[in-house]
Amino acid sequence: MLLQLSKQTSFFRSILYDFLSSVFIYPYRLSDFQELVSSKLEAVETARRALVKIYDFKHLDALIGLAKRVDDYDDLTPIEVDLTRIDYAVPPFEGYLHTGYLDLSVEEAVKRFYAEYGAGFERSFRDLRADHISVELAFMSYLAFKEQEAEDPSRYLEGGSRFLTNHLLTWVPVFVRRALKHASTEYVREALLFTREFLRQDRDIIEIIMSEDEDPR
Repeated sequence: MLLQLSKQTSFFRSILYDFLSSVFIYPYRLSDFQELVSSKLEAVETARRALVKIYDFKHLDALIGLAKRVDDYDDLTPIEVDLTRIDYAVPPFEGYLHTGYLDLSVEEAVKRFYAEYGAGFERSFRDLRADHISVELAFMSYLAFKEQEAEDPSRYLEGGSRFLTNHLLTWVPVFVRRALKHASTEYVREALLFTREFLRQDRDIIEIIMSEDEDPR
């Protein structure tokens, strides 16, 4: 029963992961912000309504409100400054957070994980390494979407659980803690806080679904 429920929620989880992936891509122009973030807010609000009884969306609610206020360069420039400051102080790459440098072996491990699930989506991120936070979040969006499509979603649920446990949650909480020290805008702070909390909650919920499905009673 819970496995079937996961199929009903996975589409909305995919929307939220896609949104978070976009939030961490640098918006060079106001039109970039509108394409990456503003254009997705309606879908994000729909997903929030669908999942609000399962997840704590305090930080998402704040992030949506702040994103809606960005309509000119006076609003966007402080966000760009924050993202640039964080990019230099705490590069948002799994390999860097593990080793202090851009470890190619970590990126290769992530690529192998993507290939295991036939992803290929990462080719649309030509300018980013495979272990960049945006790419890893996009992979979780891909898994959730495939979960919704699949007749048996358990393979993609298991993949999401493993990727969260062995990759995202091994470094994103550390990244968020360090990045918050360099973030001066509420928009970036709420984006960081929601990302950390959503990853933790999602891993817990996936594990509950998987354990209940394995229970023979």
